[in-house]
Amino acid sequence: MFGDTQSYDIALTTFSPEGRLYQVEYAFEAVRKGTPVLGIRGSDGVVLTAAMRKHVLQEPNHNDKIFTLDESIGTAIAGLSGDARSLVRYARELAQINRLTFAEPISIKALSKKISDHLQSYTQQGGTRPYGVSMLVIGVDSTPQLYLVTPIGVFWSYKAYAVGNAADQMNTMLEKEYSPSLTVDDALQLAVRIHKETSPAPIQPGGLLAAKITMIDKKFVILDGQSVQQLLESS
Repeated sequence: MFGDTQSYDIALTTFSPEGRLYQVEYAFEAVRKGTPVLGIRGSDGVVLTAAMRKHVLQEPNHNDKIFTLDESIGTAIAGLSGDARSLVRYARELAQINRLTFAEPISIKALSKKISDHLQSYTQQGGTRPYGVSMLVIGVDSTPQLYLVTPIGVFWSYKAYAVGNAADQMNTMLEKEYSPSLTVDDALQLAVRIHKETSPAPIQPGGLLAAKITMIDKKFVILDGQSVQQLLESS
């Protein structure tokens, strides 16, 4: 009986005898199979990059990996895009409520925690399943911020981190090459180079997205295709 995993992988709230929740593990597997996203916190801001799966007939400007959450906060996702859109809508509502209530932007840590609380609630109630997505949330308040939010409702602050199907290799490279003195421009160059070196095939135009936010203007900006292509050519 203990070896029969199918007895435990249907009901979300049922632990296996080994103390495992299989539906939660399936959610993490969806993240691991997603195209990779990477965030780097620099001395003067934060950057995000995200690999895209592009079909030859797909509209090249389509973006389902990097989203604006508030004027000074953005996110990149790995995992199920449909789940991500639901979380993005939820996060945007939280940011708007905070502005209307307190007349100021929500802090990146507070928003990450609220998203995590929402995700955690979907790991302990019947009739639902966990979100199959992880998010890298970036922004600036008093300092640049980078948070990882996971399907189980846990969040951590990072200097640099990657999630998705090449994350282990990317994080090994980040551990060797990251420096807190990196500028936003340096971080973009490093992030793009890591994508190029870990990609199983040459990155095609439209196959990579990038975004940044600096301490100077505190505006989350998704780079246009021409700027990303220049980064690919120079990295």
